[in-house]
Amino acid sequence: MRTMTCIEDLRQAARRKVPRAFFEYADGGAYSEQTLRANRADLEAIKLRQRILVDVSARSTATTILGEPASLPLILAPVGLCGMQHGDGEILACRAAQAAGIPFTLSTMSICSIEDVAAAVDKPFWFQLYVMRDRGFIRELVARAAAAKCSALVLTVDLQVLGQRHRDIKNGMTVPPEIRFGNLVDIATKSRPGRGACCAANARLSATSPATSAAWKA
Repeated sequence: MRTMTCIEDLRQAARRKVPRAFFEYADGGAYSEQTLRANRADLEAIKLRQRILVDVSARSTATTILGEPASLPLILAPVGLCGMQHGDGEILACRAAQAAGIPFTLSTMSICSIEDVAAAVDKPFWFQLYVMRDRGFIRELVARAAAAKCSALVLTVDLQVLGQRHRDIKNGMTVPPEIRFGNLVDIATKSRPGRGACCAANARLSATSPATSAAWKA
C-alpha cells in the first residue's frame, strides 16, 4: 500500500510486514483485553466540534505541554521493545515525533538505549520509568536520563504487577523466549526486527505503591 490514509492503514501494513509475535506484542493487551477495548472505545467516542460562522483562516493546533511548545496536543507514548518492530525503532520514532513537533517518550523497556537515542536526535525527549524493586537500578536510569538531557520523567503508576498477556504466551514471547520453528520462519521472511534484547521486567517491577516510590525518589 503506497498511500496511508489513516492509522488502520498503518496497522494493517505492520501486520503484513512485522513478524506475528512482534506485531501482536504491540497490538495486544493483557488477559482478555477488556481494558484495551474499553480504551479504544473511549478514544473513538471523542468527537471534534465543528465551528461554523467564524473565521478559521488563522487556525492553529499549537499548544504547550509541560512548558514545551508542541504543534499538536499529542504525545508519542512509550512503546516497549519498539526496536523489535523495526531496526532502531525508538530512534526513528523519536526523529518522526520531533519532526512533527510533538514530544517523544522513550520506554524503560526500549531496545535502543537512552544514550543511543540521545546521540541520534537533535532535541531532548521524555523518558518513561517503571516502579521497580531495585532502587539502585532506578537511580541509575534517572541519572542516565538526566545525563542525556531528557526534559521530562514519565512515571508509570499502574503496573506494580505485570498482567498475563495471552497472545504473547501463544506466540512464545515469554521470558526466556520460546524458540519455535514457525517463529523463526516468520522472522526470516519478513522485515528485519530491531537488534538487541530486553531484560525481564517482571522480576524488576515493584508491588510497592507508586506514591511511596515517588516519595523515595524525591
